[in-house]
Amino acid sequence: MRAKRFLASSFARTLETIVSIVAGLIMMPLMIRLLGEDLYGIWIVIGSIIGSLYLFDIGMASSVTRFISFSLSRDDREQATRVVSTAFAIYSCLALIVFAASVIIAFFSGYIVENPDNTRLVQILIIIVGMNVAVEFPFKSYAGIAGYHLRQDLMSYSQIIFRILGAALTAYLLYAGYKLIAVALVQFTVSLLSNLVFRYIAYYLEPKLRVRLKTVDRPTFKEIFGFSSWSFVIDLTRLLKERGDVWMVAAFTSPALLTVYYVGVRLVEYSNQLLYKAFGFTLPLYTEAIAREDDQELERKVKLFLRLNTLVSGIVLIGAVLFGRDVIRIWMGDSFSAADAAIVFIVLLAAKLLVFITNPFTNVLFAMAKHRYQAYVSGAEAITSLALIPVFMQVLDNPLLAAALAIGLPFTITRTLIVPFIVQRNTRLSVALLYKTLLPLVIPILVFGYLCHLLLATVAPSAMTLLALLGFIALIGVVYGAFVLLILLTGEERQLLLKGLGVRGKKQA
Repeated sequence: MRAKRFLASSFARTLETIVSIVAGLIMMPLMIRLLGEDLYGIWIVIGSIIGSLYLFDIGMASSVTRFISFSLSRDDREQATRVVSTAFAIYSCLALIVFAASVIIAFFSGYIVENPDNTRLVQILIIIVGMNVAVEFPFKSYAGIAGYHLRQDLMSYSQIIFRILGAALTAYLLYAGYKLIAVALVQFTVSLLSNLVFRYIAYYLEPKLRVRLKTVDRPTFKEIFGFSSWSFVIDLTRLLKERGDVWMVAAFTSPALLTVYYVGVRLVEYSNQLLYKAFGFTLPLYTEAIAREDDQELERKVKLFLRLNTLVSGIVLIGAVLFGRDVIRIWMGDSFSAADAAIVFIVLLAAKLLVFITNPFTNVLFAMAKHRYQAYVSGAEAITSLALIPVFMQVLDNPLLAAALAIGLPFTITRTLIVPFIVQRNTRLSVALLYKTLLPLVIPILVFGYLCHLLLATVAPSAMTLLALLGFIALIGVVYGAFVLLILLTGEERQLLLKGLGVRGKKQA
């Protein structure tokens, strides 16, 4: 049953991400055309400013997810209720702070608006969007319930509906002549409805878990807040790693080179979104094994997802190496520096895939509430990467390659040596488990990728059309799927896959 739910949730989350990306690709040019570049520029700036208000979450979401999953795994609904109620109280206070911050930002926005005629518009928009963020916060107190039950599919399908609804209403209002305030109000309304559905899903899965303010207590507050503080540090360092290279490239190169670099970065972000949406919700599974003190089950799950992440990463990296340049050329045009952007894409993607592959070890630290070690590691990665960028730019002729290598290099050490060693010190999972699990997969995947390269070099044109590109991608994908299913998967993994797909395997004699 849980295998089937996992696959259903994985499919739904992947579909949600695809719908979101497609909707974004459609709405961006539409809004630019109907609003004009000036108004759309205002919308982007407001979004980036208000987006920083999510830092007021201070890592609470991952903390609530962890403690709710832990309590439910022990069938302790009373403690889970205390977690939900305490989180609701904390989030309500944070919501007031977020709204107050948005009002303050709106008050001082006149100093950063170039056209005084737009000051009132910007202030209204900041307050509406800030209120949207603030209203969302209390609903986060129910985070982790759907994850524990592996019912993220319910959340994803509701998000798909609201994403399409929001895009359709926005497009309708823009064609009807309405402007940004109407767009902001649509987003606020759709977001509120989405949050209410999220609350209903939590109630549907756990009817007994409700906010009861009398159950708010200091020990639970200290537990949640203590966990979230380190999660907040990790979020900050993640932001620094994801945006720091862009800032450094902007500082040391030209706007034209920055544009080329950012195209590669954007493709990596899209790839990461798909991977983590599809497979990045396994924290409750590790938390369940730790709560039950089942070391064998923990090792089994870690090994299973190490293998799964490696198999998925294999086809993603092979696709990037074989088709990345052609994808960028077709997307951005023949005059764009597709080769340079592809190098950035491949190097950064390889590093981020290494993080994704070893994510089970990171999740174990979170599940054990030992994530302060991950905060140390993440901070060291950010500082080292930013320090290496100017050094590598002096050594290498290609500044874009230099920046990409500087970002990726620390991951090769921290995620293959340091994090596994920390996990080994705190659990019965060994560093050797990582290498024993990965090496039997990595070598045949590399051989497969090299054979595909030889095949394409022989039969594919030097500059593929869109139709040819899609055809070769489909061909390689199908062959890789068969290769994984028939050769790389174990018998147990095939049975789990068939069970998840609702296909009955052969009965053993």
